[in-house]
Amino acid sequence: MMVSNEEIRQNWKKIDGQLKEARRFLDEEKIDDALYFVWIAAENIVNSLKTAVNGFYLKDHRQKTYLLKDYFVLGMLKKDYSKTFKRLSKYRLVAEFHPYTSIPKDYSEKDVVNYLEEIENMRKETEKILSKRGVLK
Repeated sequence: MMVSNEEIRQNWKKIDGQLKEARRFLDEEKIDDALYFVWIAAENIVNSLKTAVNGFYLKDHRQKTYLLKDYFVLGMLKKDYSKTFKRLSKYRLVAEFHPYTSIPKDYSEKDVVNYLEEIENMRKETEKILSKRGVLK
């Protein structure tokens, strides 16, 4: 399904709110909720980038991890965010379903702060790419 630039812009606007929610939950020491919102923002950033490049989005989290690696190797992204995205995809299940998952809850508040910073950097890099492509004004 093809996605328009307007749809990408609408999706992009949500990311700021998601990152603000992540910070708010960190301030409230609710690290599971904070991590979940960091992951949602990361998902939307990757979807926006993929859609701007190819005109459609991916639903598969594993493919998004590989996509981030590819964008880094190809020089589109300056940093490799694939490992962070992979961890967030795993830990969001813990954040959402703990204790009903077999994945260990082995992340700390400091880890979530680091993930948030990493995703904010990914957002800045992606924003430049989307602006150069004329998607964001």
